[in-house]
Amino acid sequence: MSLKKTFFPEDFIDKYKLFLGDEWETFFSCIQQKQPKAFWLNSNKALLTETISSLEKHGVTLENLPFHLQAFSIDYEKPGTLREFEFGKISLQEKAAMLPAIILNPKETDLVLDACAAPGMKTIQLSNLMHNKGNILACDVNTERFKSLEFNKKKYDLKNVEVKRIDFRNLAQQYTGKFDKILLDAPCSSEGLVRKDREALKDWSEKLVQRKAENQKELILEAFNLLKSGGEMVYSTCSFAPEENEEVILKLLSTFPSALVLEIEIKGIKIRENKFCKNCVRLYPQDNNTQQFFIAKIKKK
Repeated sequence: MSLKKTFFPEDFIDKYKLFLGDEWETFFSCIQQKQPKAFWLNSNKALLTETISSLEKHGVTLENLPFHLQAFSIDYEKPGTLREFEFGKISLQEKAAMLPAIILNPKETDLVLDACAAPGMKTIQLSNLMHNKGNILACDVNTERFKSLEFNKKKYDLKNVEVKRIDFRNLAQQYTGKFDKILLDAPCSSEGLVRKDREALKDWSEKLVQRKAENQKELILEAFNLLKSGGEMVYSTCSFAPEENEEVILKLLSTFPSALVLEIEIKGIKIRENKFCKNCVRLYPQDNNTQQFFIAKIKKK
């Protein structure tokens, strides 16, 4: 299903025509198409072969995605009606959105902060990657979104997760320099959601982008302070705006000489060399049939 041009503000079109140059038409054509469905298999409650067999018996067409054994594309009209979803064996998640948690790669013994966690899809992944061991603190300040986070903690059996309705910046007194790993999937202008939500860009403006970017810079500096020496953090957004991505990372690097941006490799996914900020990753929707996405992995030296 195509999106109507009216959902694309003229300022958005002008900005990204200039940014993308010759690739604008390909990009614009892709983001007007509905995004493909995908799911993450929740190993806290589901066995891989048993769940896949059950889904296939019910006529679900699926394919393992190349970057992780628990990531699948799915061809099914209403996956939210599946029993596997109802019982918390699978979580529905866009495939590019699965990558930040995989790139962070937390270990069983880690203390992990999921800084802006709701509704909790990436929290599920973190719990799985840690085999439901270690400790994850999942925070969100938004009351309504936090309800989803609480619900998903129970539904997906996240035993190693503590949820808190709090702005994670208020953790400084107790947790400065304490976390082994931090996932900061920052609130953004949500440009990448247009393939999922026809009205995602309805309220888009340059002022919104600038406002989000200022907040993101505050968030990343505070998150870095919570990271222990030698710890690692992943910063990500589904925005395409340099103001919300590379400029945020450059702010971090200029503030903290101990911050180092690590190289990222993702199996089976085409990533673009970043001309603005070394080692940061951009996913163009036309390359992998995903949302647009930005990811940076940072180490505290």
